[in-house]
Amino acid sequence: MGLISPRVTLTGPWLEMDLGYRHQVAGWPIVGPSWGKAATIAWLQVKDADLPADVAPEAYFRDRAKADRIEAEIGLMTAADVSLYACERASNAAMAVTALVTAGLSNGESVQPPTTPPTRPPSERWHAGTVNIVVHTAVPLTQAAMFEAISIVAQARTAAIMDLGISLIDGRKLTGTGTDCIVVAAPPGRMRSIIAACTPRWAG
Repeated sequence: MGLISPRVTLTGPWLEMDLGYRHQVAGWPIVGPSWGKAATIAWLQVKDADLPADVAPEAYFRDRAKADRIEAEIGLMTAADVSLYACERASNAAMAVTALVTAGLSNGESVQPPTTPPTRPPSERWHAGTVNIVVHTAVPLTQAAMFEAISIVAQARTAAIMDLGISLIDGRKLTGTGTDCIVVAAPPGRMRSIIAACTPRWAG
């Protein structure tokens, strides 16, 4: 089975990535396995009003996908405008990587601990603004290499957000959102135990 680049299509409110055939996937999507196989990945653009406290995001995604006839074994959601997605490809002699990103920060948070008690109780409302990243590698990876890839992607995401210099109302630096999702997909076959040095350009 030949190696391919994933196909990306936009039909608002859906953004889809077709891997061509079933890949090993790792991550924490709204819908689909954290460790398993998948060939189709889809983003659904939503509004906060679509997801009141009594509506489960996974159930909402599945219902919308069924109604819109979207095939998605891996599902992600965001309030960000999916038409503004970024798709970057980079390669070297050992590896080719595609990164598909949507970025919204309305659910922004910081890993820095607050220095003062919160002035208001936490909201029960689910905020859909988030950063969703899918990274596809053109060669198979071992389980350890896929976990390392997730770590590298998380570092790149945090560095890119911190470069924006955004502060929360209490002065802490924004480092991400409370609902970020990262998924790494690699084709089946003879696996590599290390990750090639291939940093996505969107990281900086």
